[in-house]
Amino acid sequence: MTQDYLALLINSGFGLILGGSMDFLTGLFDGLGGINFEAIAQLTMLALIVIAGPAVIFVLALRGGDL
Repeated sequence: MTQDYLALLINSGFGLILGGSMDFLTGLFDGLGGINFEAIAQLTMLALIVIAGPAVIFVLALRGGDL
């Protein structure tokens, strides 16, 4: 009987501790679900491509035209 009471006490304590944390994590992941990661990745790749052109010209200018 004492072991059952102890198990119930431990489980209810962990439920309270994890219950608050899980609600926070669920809310956090629900907020991240609205972000369009595909669009962010596409815009990042576009920015890298657009920056690469002037960077090559700049490197060419520094080296006197030799790559």
